[in-house]
Amino acid sequence: MLEGVTLNQLRTSIAAVDEGSFSAAGRKLRRARSVVSQTLANLEAQLGVKLFDRSARYPRLTEEGRSLLADARAVADHIDGFKARARAMKEGLEPELAKVLRAKW
Repeated sequence: MLEGVTLNQLRTSIAAVDEGSFSAAGRKLRRARSVVSQTLANLEAQLGVKLFDRSARYPRLTEEGRSLLADARAVADHIDGFKARARAMKEGLEPELAKVLRAKW
């Protein structure tokens, strides 16, 4: 089931952590709270790991959730960089490295 983990699920989990609640994450992502909650429940089921403790008013990351958060951020950041590079190439803005040599006289 790990093959089914999506970037959307990772971004939703990051938003829930950053915003402090599923409702706030939903507002940030322009989704209903119930969609955020279901997305995260599906992610937890796919991983076989409980990421959020939902017993209090606001969800808190579990130890497993804290452990995986840095990886989720790294994946999301890497994909963003990948997309930016592809977009630049499409627009003809591929980065170019030039080496300048200084002659000693």
